[in-house]
Order: sequence, then C-alpha cells, then structure tokens
Amino acid sequence: MDWLFGKRISPDEMLRKNQRALNKAIRDLDREKMKMEQQEKKIIADIKKLAKEGQMDAVKIMAKDLVRTRRYIKKFMIMKANIQAVSLKIQTLKSQNTMAQAMKGVTKAMQNMNRQLNMPQIQKILQDFEKQSEIMDMKEEMINDVIDDAMEDEGDEEETDAVVSQILY
Repeated sequence: MDWLFGKRISPDEMLRKNQRALNKAIRDLDREKMKMEQQEKKIIADIKKLAKEGQMDAVKIMAKDLVRTRRYIKKFMIMKANIQAVSLKIQTLKSQNTMAQAMKGVTKAMQNMNRQLNMPQIQKILQDFEKQSEIMDMKEEMINDVIDDAMEDEGDEEETDAVVSQILY
C-alpha cells in the first residue's frame, strides 16, 4: 500500500492511475504530432510559394524549418512507442500481480485442507470401516445361512433334482 494525498491506495489503484497518466501522455503526444504535421504542410506550401517568387534564401531557411519539424514528428512517434511499451509493461505487471494473488488464495486453501487432513485419524477411520464392513459381511452370511436353513424344505431338494434331470436328459 502507498500513500497518495494522505490516504492509502492499493497497488491495483496505483497501476490504474499510472495507466491513465500514460494514456493521457499518449493523447497529448498525438495532439502535438498532429499540430506538427499541419505545420509541416504549411511550411511545404510556403516553400513552394517562395520558390515561385524566386526567394531562394527564404526557401533555404524554410527548408531547415521543415527538416526540424520532421525530426520533431519522428521524435513524437518514438516517444509514443516508448510510452506504449511502458503501458504494456504495466499491464503485464498488473496481470502477473492478479495471477500471484490467485495463487496465494489457492495456496491458503490447500494449506487449510492439509491442516484438516489428520492422516493418523483418517487411517484409523478407514481401518475401523474395513473392520466393521467385515463384521457386517460375516453377520450377513450367518443370517443368510440361518434363513436358508429355515426356508429349505424337503420338497425343494426333490424339485431341484427333477429340474436338473430335465435339463440334463
């Protein structure tokens, strides 16, 4: 957190303010470049006019102004490109910061889950489950045996033999 005008601002807010300042600088440069380009056209028109009038000394002076103006236009384009590069770097930093914050949140969630996973307790629970499951299986088997014994009739055995004979012969 940084301080601005006596109040704290977040890194995101600081990045937004810097981005706005860079965008304003780019607009100002574009505006000045357009003025220089208009001035360049005016100088070219003046050079043509003075050349027609035969005022070659004035034409040379104006030609120097034209060269200087074109250099300034080129400098404005270079400065704009540099500012755009800085703006892109700031945007990249903001994206990386967002990614880092997301990773921080995920890390905290994983730490919380790992703290809650008490391995000895989970192993004991699983062993108890397995033991109780085996006990239940044995009881179920015993109950099924008792039910089968209780339900089995003498006639069932004869009927079973008749079905087997019918199928096999």
